[in-house]
Amino acid sequence: MKNLFSVLLTGLFLLMAAPAQANLEDTRESIAQNYGDYRLIIDSDNQPWTKEQWDKSGHKKAQADTYTYRFRRADIGIGMDVKYESDKPGSFVRMQRITPDIPIQIKDFKTMFPEIYPLVSSPKTAVFATFKELTRNLMEKNSPVTLGAAVRKELGATRKDYFTLLSFNVQDEGRLIKDPKYIDANTYIREFTIERTYLSVLRDNLHGDWKEIKNFFAPDVKQEGDPVGKKKNKSK
Repeated sequence: MKNLFSVLLTGLFLLMAAPAQANLEDTRESIAQNYGDYRLIIDSDNQPWTKEQWDKSGHKKAQADTYTYRFRRADIGIGMDVKYESDKPGSFVRMQRITPDIPIQIKDFKTMFPEIYPLVSSPKTAVFATFKELTRNLMEKNSPVTLGAAVRKELGATRKDYFTLLSFNVQDEGRLIKDPKYIDANTYIREFTIERTYLSVLRDNLHGDWKEIKNFFAPDVKQEGDPVGKKKNKSK
């Protein structure tokens, strides 16, 4: 019965999923199309405004910093905070932070977030673990180990100096993870971010502090070469 429910649930989400792929090319317009209108705006002074308040007078008095959204997946409430380059409708996303009301497992990521799954399952994505801080935008208590996914792909000419970085706050049934060897498909995600980051960060870290691990989001996907464009030394 449980397996049947999982199959039916997966099929339902695939039918309902938005066609767009979440990445650093998203804008205020595409986010609204996929997730609906924002619920709150947090201004640069950390003051909250409802959409009604902001549309009426807030935008005349303050500068928007973070837009907050709410949606549901598999009857689980999900909060999403988004920072944009500006408050214009076509402005690009700088950061998305997604926080389910309850943690989800890596093996359920495709079902819960089908519009984001192409990022973590791409052959050009390097999945890694690190003890180094990946982002300052994770808000919950973090494990010493952070799970990351670096997506190096072909972008528009004006955005080719960036890549998409996903950072996951991972746990083991509520316990903090202190060693990458404990990460697998059953690992829980408490929250995660999607951010635009300079390619130089990827080049400087992927062969250093960021240690590539098995891609438990898509274990059958074969990676296409070295995502940072470096030539690996061949043994003589």
